[in-house]
Amino acid sequence: MRDAILLRNNLVELEGEKSKSKSTVSISILATVLSNLTYFGYTPSKEVYTRLSRLSDDQIKVWWSKVEPVLKDITGDSKKMADFVVYKNFPKEVLNMSEVEYWIKQILMYIGLPNDLFTQEEEDRECMLEKLTLKVLHLANSNSLKDICDSLLRNPARWTAAQFEDIKYLVINERLSCDIASIVFKENMASLVARLIGSGITINIKSATDVLRLAVGMSDGDVSMREASKFRSFNRKERRFFLGLLEGSTSLQEDMARRRNKWKKFMRALRPNDYGKRFKKVSEAYNALYHNQLITFNSQVEGLIRNKDEGVLYLLQNRGGEYVRRLHKMIDLFGKDAVTQFSVVLPELSVIQLLKISKYVEQINDRRYRTFPPRGNWTKLQIVESDRNIPIVLRDALLEKINKEIAKRIRVEFATVNLSDSAKMVKLQTSDSELTNYGRGTEFPIPENVKFIRTASYWEKKGGFGNTWFDNGWNFFDNDWKSVGYCCWNNVGFGQGENAAAVFSGDPTNSKEMKGRACQMIDLYLDRLENHGVRYAVWNILCYSHIKFDDAEEVYAAMQWGEDAQKGKLFEPSRCQLSFPVKGDHMTKYIAYIDIKERKVVYMDANLYGQVSSAGKNSDSLQEKMPAFQEYLATLPSVYDIFKGIRKSKDGLPVAYDDAGLKLDGGKAFIFKPVNEDNTFEQVDLSKLLG
Repeated sequence: MRDAILLRNNLVELEGEKSKSKSTVSISILATVLSNLTYFGYTPSKEVYTRLSRLSDDQIKVWWSKVEPVLKDITGDSKKMADFVVYKNFPKEVLNMSEVEYWIKQILMYIGLPNDLFTQEEEDRECMLEKLTLKVLHLANSNSLKDICDSLLRNPARWTAAQFEDIKYLVINERLSCDIASIVFKENMASLVARLIGSGITINIKSATDVLRLAVGMSDGDVSMREASKFRSFNRKERRFFLGLLEGSTSLQEDMARRRNKWKKFMRALRPNDYGKRFKKVSEAYNALYHNQLITFNSQVEGLIRNKDEGVLYLLQNRGGEYVRRLHKMIDLFGKDAVTQFSVVLPELSVIQLLKISKYVEQINDRRYRTFPPRGNWTKLQIVESDRNIPIVLRDALLEKINKEIAKRIRVEFATVNLSDSAKMVKLQTSDSELTNYGRGTEFPIPENVKFIRTASYWEKKGGFGNTWFDNGWNFFDNDWKSVGYCCWNNVGFGQGENAAAVFSGDPTNSKEMKGRACQMIDLYLDRLENHGVRYAVWNILCYSHIKFDDAEEVYAAMQWGEDAQKGKLFEPSRCQLSFPVKGDHMTKYIAYIDIKERKVVYMDANLYGQVSSAGKNSDSLQEKMPAFQEYLATLPSVYDIFKGIRKSKDGLPVAYDDAGLKLDGGKAFIFKPVNEDNTFEQVDLSKLLG
């Protein structure tokens, strides 16, 4: 786990001397290790290469024995996806079949006949000799794990499943210090503390709502509190623990008033009147809750709004977050005064809050749509035409105030910046991100030499009757987002024969495999798609069998690209651009879309509503939703937005998508994708800036 955490951050640990001693490892063993790293899509920095060359043969073998399985897991190579594809000589084997032949074979496989009766023996494939962009591995130092831990604790977005596993390991196994109060995102705090109760870590929670979140987490409920929760039966020691936290908490009655029903359930579980003399504050709040004597902040605000009373501006100044949520309404009612009074709360807001409101104000006048995922649930996404507008004078004044505040905060750390426009391609992680530590809307430019893109859905689902499918699919659209076709299990080719623009690898029957493993692949041929009038292609995985992603042993997604689809293995880690487990308590995942004209992949990570029987069933729905979703992605802050207000200088902090054209020699930098093995730098922790 330690090596996995470092490798996911493009770092490796190495023993050996730092001195300029002669190489001790044999050339053949070193060459083998370097070749193996290339196979996984990595290359060592000069510093790492030097340290590797100074290891003994035994040391480098031990190091590689630890690193190799981790690289297999990170890249998806450990899944052996190609072993579970129906047609091993894909794409040629499928392209050479007529539609009738394909479906006769497929139906016979569905009814239970062995797949080997209908598939060709696997042929040797020509080696892949392509221009590759390799990720550079840099040398970890004694503080690297602590820095990663601190960055996760400061993360202003909900942890992904992988990030949560990392932080648990770092705190529990590596014994790294964890100040609960330093956890920025309160749902993260509740999730972690629920796992650490009894570990001896001091629990210093001051917010009553955070105590409620903790109780929900300990009851295996939804700590975001978007869903209804049931509280388990707490023992006397746990009840006293919670009551003690609540007694010392802030805004207890106000927090109770916000979520009356949840608090009533929680209080019934705690029975505070059993300890009325010891926890007087809690007992008083409990009685006020049941006698409907609680007055909420929101009710005061709403009353002033109904009367169009400017006093609401001063009331909202007590809670900057509430002012942010109601800013547009305040501008509609009070115009310039709302902007003036809002500037008072700017110093209280975090940088990530300021960035979000800045992007909203910057773009709201030009948006055609507004999107509403109720309680963060993209399956229930609502889209309406935008009727919002901020007068230009007020908009510009507001942006100036917000952006000055952001720049003021960042200048404390960095006076100047060497900021590349490419940093606009990297979006900040959002609070409902499930798959990666970068944000939806992040772009991956497609190199000019790339001719095809191959995506895979792999799954393992044991038990049950019959087959289980997690279908890999693509929907195709023209320049105006009008549907022009699709490719998935029930439409195996987009275009005709050998000139097909997309082809499906065959529909696997996982009931015939001992562990219930299966894999679907789809190849897209970019030039042919463009010739068919395709501008956008949307990648999705659908739970055909109505089994949610979280209910399978594993569901995995991978995207790779290259020059020749028939060369190299069906899955080559060095070609892989996106690779991760697919998680979530839902049955659709729209992972990314391709803009073929601009040659880029745009990460989506959205469980939009869709029929799970076929990607083709969702063409009309996507045709309606994607223009609005594309607008939404444009409103999300990027790495560029953090630094754009800082004075530009060639000697300033380097900030870029990659370091291909940069010369970095040990200083700080933010590089999303390190690709220059000559460079050494200390990666800037963005979470430290966003608080």
